Amino acid sequence: MQKKKSGNGFGLNLQLIMDECKTFFFAGHETTALLLTWTIMLLASNPSWQDKVRAEVRQSAMVVHPQLNTFPSFHCSWKLPCFSDMLNMVINESLRLYPPASVLPRMAFEDIKLGDLHIPKGLSIWIPVLAIHHSEEIWGKDVNEFNPNRFASKSFSPGRHFMPFAAGPRNCVGQSFALMEAKIILAMLISKFKFTISDSYRHAPVIILTIKPKYGVQVCLKSLEE
Repeated sequence: MQKKKSGNGFGLNLQLIMDECKTFFFAGHETTALLLTWTIMLLASNPSWQDKVRAEVRQSAMVVHPQLNTFPSFHCSWKLPCFSDMLNMVINESLRLYPPASVLPRMAFEDIKLGDLHIPKGLSIWIPVLAIHHSEEIWGKDVNEFNPNRFASKSFSPGRHFMPFAAGPRNCVGQSFALMEAKIILAMLISKFKFTISDSYRHAPVIILTIKPKYGVQVCLKSLEE
């Protein structure tokens, strides 16, 4: 396949198209799985938040199906404007503490002037998402603690300091789908089970492209129907 040049001097060839396909597969599977993994670990380690989310999920379910005590699903989630505010806050805090992508690589397609900084065309730029999400100056003294309430405060707006799915015109196209998928799965789990962190769990996040638990995440599930 010949490389077809675009207006900015860059083009596509077979290798680039293959790389893009691999990126779609990778970004659409592992990142969401890791979001669910870290969120379940945080909820298992913070039972008070688990109880708050469970209560709100059940309340939301009764709004849609008052005759059925079921959790929200894909077919009814669009009817709920917020689909559980508590769940949104918990997921956002999980994404802040453990963003699936710890850095965002970008390349300048043209010369850019940012204040006194000159960025030449072709320069590779790496945005340190993990460092920004753990900046005490931005998030406060409790930056390393699990505190979903920070996303409930109307006086606090992280703006582009919160970028688990990037930001701007290069924002992840799968963001809405990934969040909907994660919310439905978490709502299903939390409405059926109580989970606690296992004694065998060893907290050891490692960065291998994404932020992974080195030794996995072991949780104990107890059915709420027993």
